[in-house]
Amino acid sequence: MDKVLECKVIKIENEKILKDFKEVIVREYPLTIILNGKKLATLLCSPKKLKELAVGFLRTERLIEDLKDIKTINLDEDLGVIYVETLNKNLKRESFYSKKIDLNSIEDFEDTSLAASNFLTSVNCESVRSDLKLNINKIFQFMKKNLDYSSVFKETGGVHCVALCDRENILVINEDVARHNALDKVIGESLEKEIYLKDKIVILSGRVSLEMILKCAKLNIPIIISKSAPTSLSVALAKMLNITLVGFVRGNKMNIYSGDERIDY
Repeated sequence: MDKVLECKVIKIENEKILKDFKEVIVREYPLTIILNGKKLATLLCSPKKLKELAVGFLRTERLIEDLKDIKTINLDEDLGVIYVETLNKNLKRESFYSKKIDLNSIEDFEDTSLAASNFLTSVNCESVRSDLKLNINKIFQFMKKNLDYSSVFKETGGVHCVALCDRENILVINEDVARHNALDKVIGESLEKEIYLKDKIVILSGRVSLEMILKCAKLNIPIIISKSAPTSLSVALAKMLNITLVGFVRGNKMNIYSGDERIDY
């Protein structure tokens, strides 16, 4: 399975607009680990060396010590499932931590793999309804302010910044070594300040994964803007949940991956 795929976007650069521009995006692949007949975790990953990923995950979770602990391991790449049977059936999981995604047909998307389609169909989240519109110049302004916010980033390049905005101003902004944590901090501070999250905009400094889209969708946030790239599953989920997704906002250019009706350009 290819690690990248093509996606049609609206590309804006130097005030020129190119519709149906073909952009290459990284493929995000859902791999579900079934351990001794029970679902253990769903990892969102690149679709290469999947057996190695599963073994490494089991080892770092201290569920195995080495390969000798594994009786059988079988991968169904089409379904996105890897079946692992260990010699010890009574594994202790008191301290178990996983990247398990608790998710219970998508159209107009380039990734038609069965694993991706099945995974997205299981998403239990309502579409975002919003009439919010944002001027393209505000996108550039918000991104610059977000990137200029963190002195730690300027010194180290080691943190992500996330901002919550309305149509005119940044309302909350936070940093963290993990982009998911930075977003959670913004959401938490917004709740503390009693800021109504619906019809707001999220500005990200880092890559947009499916989990970032899902966090925003659950809060009815209609517009997500990033300096970096989205993954294939994040684009698919944004389209599925009616979220406007803008990426590669750098200088005077950007790509609109979904929901361009909310952008005035």
